[in-house]
Amino acid sequence: MPSQPRAPRPRLADVVRSKAFRRAAKIFVRILTIILTVCIILQILLGYVIAKDPRLFPAALQRSKNLLIVTAHPDDETLFFAPSILRVLDNRKTTGGLLVLSNGNNYGLGDVRKVELKGACGILSIDDDRCEALNRPELQDNPKKWWDEHEIIAAVKEYVEKWEVDAIITFDHGGISGHINHRAVSRAVKKYASTDAKAPVTYLLSSVTFLRKYTFLFDLPLTSLPFTWRIIGALLSPIKDTEQDFGGKALIANTWPSYLKTREAFRSHDSQYSWDRSLYLILSRQVWFNDLVRVERQPQ
Repeated sequence: MPSQPRAPRPRLADVVRSKAFRRAAKIFVRILTIILTVCIILQILLGYVIAKDPRLFPAALQRSKNLLIVTAHPDDETLFFAPSILRVLDNRKTTGGLLVLSNGNNYGLGDVRKVELKGACGILSIDDDRCEALNRPELQDNPKKWWDEHEIIAAVKEYVEKWEVDAIITFDHGGISGHINHRAVSRAVKKYASTDAKAPVTYLLSSVTFLRKYTFLFDLPLTSLPFTWRIIGALLSPIKDTEQDFGGKALIANTWPSYLKTREAFRSHDSQYSWDRSLYLILSRQVWFNDLVRVERQPQ
């Protein structure tokens, strides 16, 4: 018997014009619009309405007199920590300090990047004399080298004492981008904060998977889930008493002016500016919001 002719495959243009496709596309757009609306509302609530509630913005950070941000390379402070820096330093009683453990000399631009860092610090409200990028032989920018943790701890303790630091913010174990220098900083600072009775209260910036990292505001509802009751409580019964401690988590969102300031600060890092960094400054959750976890002190 002669074989039956195969039915012609539908062309892509025909599929796109089909009623079923158009109906599915409309549903998808509506769902996406709803999700984006929820994300924007959450960002507004966290950035403006309940921004200073201690259930979301910890009392230890609100009371801080001298905050220290510890990073590995110039531009880390802007790409990752800007929402936290700008929120804490919004309190005029808090003085900010930035300790960058290397000058980012992996491609021979260390001197240039150190100058650029000063410009970013100024925009982020960190005084020039508290904006420090080290250039020590043991702590050179190298994506293949795990930094000596004793050297890191020694450097951090030096500036904690010098600047009378009472709060620290740095990377968590994932280092946000996974960079080996970032992860070394996290391990060393966490060890210092958890074992030294004189160490300041320390918060670590949470890392997430690659997909979640570059989803604009779409990751905010998922990040906010552990804070659900805190957000509801802050909306229904605001607390202004910064003496209360609500545990070791923080959720800090940029306002629109703070986001623009973040972009302005990164423009100071001219040697690092590229098309992909421009995209990063739109899509990365870290420039829109930060979630932090406090390092718990180990019992002595």
